[in-house]
Amino acid sequence: METEIHVPVGSPAIRKFPIFVDEHNVTEGAMQLIQELRPRWDPNLIRTKLFTDGTTNKLVGCYVEDCLEDVVLVRVYGNKTELIVDRDNELKSFQVLHANGCAPRLYCSFQNGICYEFIQGRALDTQDVRDPVLLRWVRSPFGLTAHIHCRGSFGEQVK
Repeated sequence: METEIHVPVGSPAIRKFPIFVDEHNVTEGAMQLIQELRPRWDPNLIRTKLFTDGTTNKLVGCYVEDCLEDVVLVRVYGNKTELIVDRDNELKSFQVLHANGCAPRLYCSFQNGICYEFIQGRALDTQDVRDPVLLRWVRSPFGLTAHIHCRGSFGEQVK
């Protein structure tokens, strides 16, 4: 049975831009998206940071000078990743998780990616996930996701 993901009532609509970002020139495409998302930002003051740890996607953070309170992440999907990831369900999942306090705000989608809010933090490493104190602390928000239900899951009949 296929699971349906239902976005909570009142969730903001996802803006969609007919923009294609070249994965070999992510910064230029990100700047084009930022002009749409943050029209008041002075283009001369916008800074970018390219994150290079990803294996399939390209990710760039955009912000104004030293103001890190409002950073927009631009994720450009890797070539052919749509063959393994259902992008519509990904967007719906993002909205459901955000509505339940488990994901950042999704600003928009574009032809080959999404833009979303940056939340300060760091990735856990192998030592972190073995630390019982940290693990207990991390489990609390992840435990919340177990209580987010989709129609068609947990034996509920889809009509």
